[in-house]
Amino acid sequence: MRLATLLLLIPLALPAQSERAVFLVRRAADTLAVETMSREGRTFSAALRPITPVVTLGQRITLTDSGTVHQLVTTVSAGTGDSLVSRSTLTFTGDSALSHIEGAGQTAPRADSYLKLPADAVPFINLSGLSLELILRRAHALGGDSARVPVLLLVGQTVVATVVRLGADSAIITLGSVPLHARTDSIGRFLGAVVPSQNLVFERLPGDSPVAAWRAPGARPVSYAAPAGAPYTAEDAKLRTPQGLTLAGTLTMPTHAAGSRVPAVVLITGSGAQDRDEGSPLFPKWRPFRDIADTLSRRGIAVLRLDDRGVGGSDAGPDTATTADFADDIRAALAWLRTRPDVDPRRIGLVGHSEGAVIAPMIAATDSTLRALVLIAGTASRGSVVLDAQRRYILSQDTTLTPAARDSLMKLANAAADSAYRQPGWLHFFATYDPLSTARRVHTPTLILQGESDRQVPVSEARTLAAAMRSAGNTHVTLRTFPSMNHLLVQDPSGNPLAYSELKDFNVRKDLLGTLADWLATEMK
Repeated sequence: MRLATLLLLIPLALPAQSERAVFLVRRAADTLAVETMSREGRTFSAALRPITPVVTLGQRITLTDSGTVHQLVTTVSAGTGDSLVSRSTLTFTGDSALSHIEGAGQTAPRADSYLKLPADAVPFINLSGLSLELILRRAHALGGDSARVPVLLLVGQTVVATVVRLGADSAIITLGSVPLHARTDSIGRFLGAVVPSQNLVFERLPGDSPVAAWRAPGARPVSYAAPAGAPYTAEDAKLRTPQGLTLAGTLTMPTHAAGSRVPAVVLITGSGAQDRDEGSPLFPKWRPFRDIADTLSRRGIAVLRLDDRGVGGSDAGPDTATTADFADDIRAALAWLRTRPDVDPRRIGLVGHSEGAVIAPMIAATDSTLRALVLIAGTASRGSVVLDAQRRYILSQDTTLTPAARDSLMKLANAAADSAYRQPGWLHFFATYDPLSTARRVHTPTLILQGESDRQVPVSEARTLAAAMRSAGNTHVTLRTFPSMNHLLVQDPSGNPLAYSELKDFNVRKDLLGTLADWLATEMK
C-alpha cells in the first residue's frame, strides 16, 4: 500500500474555527463506509473505516498561515483503529517534501526520501468525504464557473479533477471518467453527493450524530432463513470457543429420517471482517456462502457457517488475533458439530475460501478424523509474496505510468509493506506464514478449486499447492480450474479487482457449485 506521496499545496482560505462532521457512503440500503472528521483552525483530522472494519485510514493535514500544506500524516490501523500498522509523514518545504514511513514502534530503515510533487495538488482517498471537501474548497478558492484541481491519489499518481459549478449550492466533480454530483455551500464545504455510475451516495451528518444515524434508511437485517420450499431447515447456531468467545452462525440441516445422521461441513471465510454469508458491504449482492450452503444442503449435507469475530452476533476478541487464532475458532465449530445427535462425526469436512483455504489445512494437519477438505482460491506462497504480486498487478493497470515511475512506486510501496510486516499481529503472521509446510502434512482427501482469471490469487498458486500435497504422499488430491472465474468465484474474464464494482452478476458460478457438491457427496458417503 502506498502511503507516502499524497499531497502538496492547498492554498485555502479557512476561518479559524472548530467543526466536526460524519461522512457516510451508502449503496442502496447498505452503509459502506463511515468517516469522522474534525477541524481545529487549519488542521483537518479524519478517520475512514468500512462499516465492517478491516483497517482504518487516518489523515491529519496541517496548513500554514497562507493556506498551503505544512504536513500530512497518514496512518493505517487494524480494525477500528486501536492497533497501528504504519504511519507516513510528508513535511513540505518549497516544491519538495520529505517522506518518512514507519511501522508501529519502529522506523523502517532507509524509508526517508525527498519527493518532487506537483504544486496545488489535493489529497484523495477513495470514499473519503474529506478528500472531496478539499477538492471543492480548492475550486472555490480558484473562483469562476469551472476549475481544474490537481489530485494526488494514494498510489502517488496525479490526475486532474474538473469541478463545474452549478449555481451556489451544487457542482459536478469529474475524477477520471467518473462524474460526481455534489452539494456544497458558499465556502466550498462538501454537504453530500451521488455517483450515478457506481450507485453511491455520500451524506454529511453533524459530528455529534449518534451511531444509530449511520445506518441507511430502509436497511433491513439480513435474513438467513431457508428459501420457501427448500428441502432443509436453517437454525441459529451459537457456540463458545475455549478462549471464551461466543460465535454466532447458521446451520442448514437437510431433511432426514428421524434418528439418522447426516454429513456436515464448516465453511471458512476469507480475510477481513465478513458475516456468515461471507458478505461484504462493498458488494451487497455477493453472498457466496449462502449459495454454497443452499447447494450442499439440497444434496443432503449439513452446513455450518459463522460470523467472523466482531461481526453480526460474534464476539470481537483481541485486536492481536492472527490466522492461527481463527483456526482455533473453526476447531471449536467442529467440536460443536460433533456433539449434535443429527450429525455423523465420521463424515465432517471443511470448505475454505481464500484465507479460509489457508486455515483449513492448519486444522486438517492435526485432525486425522476429517473426511474431506475443499480449498477454494487458497495460497501456496507466503502472504508477503501474494500481497506484493497484488500491488504489482494494480500498478500495471495504470497505463499512464512510465516503467521508471512504476518501479519507483513499487519500491516505496514495498518499503512501507516491509515495515508493516514486521509488526506483531495478523499481518505479520499472514505475511510470514508458509502454507506449503502445513499442506505437506495433510493426508485428508482434498479438492482444490481455482478461477483462472483470479488476479488476487493466481491459478499457479493452486497448481503449486496440489503438487506439494501430492509429493508429500497425499494420493487423493483433485485440482479443478475454471476459465473466466475471478477471486469472488463469479464470471469475470478480466478478474481485475479494481473493476469488481462493475460486475453485473455476483452469483457463484454454477459449474463450481456443481463440482463442489458432486465431489463432497462422493467423499461423504
